[in-house]
Order: sequence, then structure tokens, then C-alpha cells
Amino acid sequence: MTIPTPTVPLSNNPGSGVFGNGLFQVFGASGTFTVPFGISRVRVRVWGAGGSNSGSSISGTGGGGGGGFAMKVIDVSSGPTVAVTVGVGVASAATGGTSSFGSFVSATGGAGVVAATGTGGTGGTGVGGDINYIGGTGGPGDSGSNNGGGGGAAGVFGNGGAGAGSGVTLAASGNSGGGGYGSGAGGAGLFGLPAAVSGTFLDSIATGAGGTISTTVTNGGGASGSSSGTGPGLPGGGATNNSFAGGRGIVIVEY
Repeated sequence: MTIPTPTVPLSNNPGSGVFGNGLFQVFGASGTFTVPFGISRVRVRVWGAGGSNSGSSISGTGGGGGGGFAMKVIDVSSGPTVAVTVGVGVASAATGGTSSFGSFVSATGGAGVVAATGTGGTGGTGVGGDINYIGGTGGPGDSGSNNGGGGGAAGVFGNGGAGAGSGVTLAASGNSGGGGYGSGAGGAGLFGLPAAVSGTFLDSIATGAGGTISTTVTNGGGASGSSSGTGPGLPGGGATNNSFAGGRGIVIVEY
């Protein structure tokens, strides 16, 4: 399944500019990109899925890692179609799936966490892109009742923020923020800039803040390690207990 291609060109994309005709196609699940007539180059963005952990909401397990990111300009004149793979997030200590555009560029998912206590999962990474960034590492768990926060997804502005662990009251900021530990705050998205900067442009995807206690996480942020926390943000946020899967990946093709 693919999200329909917009009929109106993207007119404002402040971080990386408009590419080609300003049109784009978003893949929320694996499929096939059919090269439009007259198009020889595309720019592709890929996010891997977030990792998850094996703990309950009170087990003190480390958080899952955030998904990696890559972006690349690609010559597609050699064939009419390109296979698109979108990484899937899975609950219960699973590493997030890898997203890719053919064999040209890919982004791996964040690592899952099996141990009852200890370090969080490492973030996924972009592979083969013109730019490649790493998802945030999940925060460490402890012997208490709170999991480490999930790592935030990487994106066009850089690496994802790391999730917080025991004794850390504020998770790291990044392209998207890491999740908070216990009642601690999640990291800010987009390197601490105001939330209003995160609009609807392609470059603002996965620039959300990390989760805090009882908050819903959006736009790539890592989930909170609190027992009252919710699931991670899409795409690529790291999850924090076995009730939640890591945030799925996404692939966007501009032409």
C-alpha cells in the first residue's frame, strides 16, 4: 500500500530545498516505485523502524534504539520500477526492520533489548546515502520500576536523541528526541528548536520530541520509560515495553 502521490508540488522545503518537479510519493508499507515518464533522477529518504524491548512496564529494561536515516539522489534511468522495502516495528525485544530503495540506499532499524536490566538498544544507521545518520540509543534500565526511554529516530537534520536512564531527568535532544526515564522529560526534537518549526514539510518528518510520562509520542520521538508511557512516534521511534512495537519505517521518493 502506498499513500497517494500529491497533485500539488511541494512549494517550501526549507532544509534541503525542492527537488525536481517538487512531487513526491510516500511509502508507508513495502511496494514498488514506478518511474514516471521523463524522470531520470529521484531523491530518496529512508527511515528504519525503531527497536523494542522484552520488559513489562515495571521491569526496568533498557529502551529500544531509534531507526536510522539516509537520503540519496539516484539515477533511475536503468529500469521502469524499483522495489521499495519499508521496515516494520515489532514488539517484545525485536530489532526494527530495515527500509530500502532497491539496492541503492537503506536505513537499518534500532536494536531490540532482551535483558531484564542494563543498557538500551543501539540506533539504526543510514547506509549508502549522500547523508547517513544514526538513530538514538535507548536509555538504560535499572533494578527499579522504570524502563529506559526509547531512542529517537534520525533524520535530515542529524542523529536521533538518546533515551534517558536512571538519574537522568531530561533525555537527549536530536533530530527527534529520546524518551524520558520515569517522570523525567523527553528530549526536544529538532535540536531544541520550538515545536512550531516542525511543520508539514518533508524535512520536518521525524523531528518530534521524546515521550514523557502519560504523553502521546509523535513524529519519530522515543517512547517514555514510565509505566504510564505510551508507544513511540512514527517513523522510527524506539519502544519501551513489550506492549508496544517500535515505530515503523517510511520511504519517500521525490522527483
